[in-house]
Amino acid sequence: MIVLKIIGILLLAVLGLGIVLAVLLMCLPARVEVRRRLPDGPLRVRIGFGPVRRVWTLGQTGKSKQKRQKKPEKAPAKPKEKKPRAPMIDVRKLDYEQALSLALDLIDDMAGTMTWERLHVTVILHTPDAAQTGNLLGALSALIGNLYPYFERAFVLKDTKIVLDADFDAEQTVWGVDCSVMTRIGRFPRVFWRRRKALWALWKSIRTTKEEAKQWEAEHAASQPMEQR
Repeated sequence: MIVLKIIGILLLAVLGLGIVLAVLLMCLPARVEVRRRLPDGPLRVRIGFGPVRRVWTLGQTGKSKQKRQKKPEKAPAKPKEKKPRAPMIDVRKLDYEQALSLALDLIDDMAGTMTWERLHVTVILHTPDAAQTGNLLGALSALIGNLYPYFERAFVLKDTKIVLDADFDAEQTVWGVDCSVMTRIGRFPRVFWRRRKALWALWKSIRTTKEEAKQWEAEHAASQPMEQR
């Protein structure tokens, strides 16, 4: 009996410790930062969860590319032949009206769950056609004007600066972004549970079925050159 009591106490202690750790993890701040400097800086994505942080760099500047080219290139290893697999989802089957309606519902449900600590976006448009540049600037301005009220209602916006402009004498469109979003994981289970049926229906509408996967693999195998088979 004493042994059983000790085992029971240990199990309760482990269970209590697990619950405490889970609550702490749910309460830790999760932060996503995206930054790209004008005019052609690399896009850096920084994701942090509590004290753990990770940075990814997408794209390189001209100087970094030159440095990389100076390094001696190793002979590329012969890639192993792998059987192609069908994609898990097919975006072509997406019902955009259903997706937009669900997105707006999620934004309403997530009111206060995210804090935009910084939202700086700068876009200087340029196309070869001046009229097309003006039309594109008007369309983007209208889009931002329609989306901003949803963001303002659903999220906490602390530092917002959005600049849209056109430069008819430039060589290309340039853009920069400096955003930082903070949230806590514990706020999302309630939102996802409330919209679970709509999310599951959306997932079922775009996922690739077994029959579609077999058909895709057969078509892909048939399209390969004879020497690769």
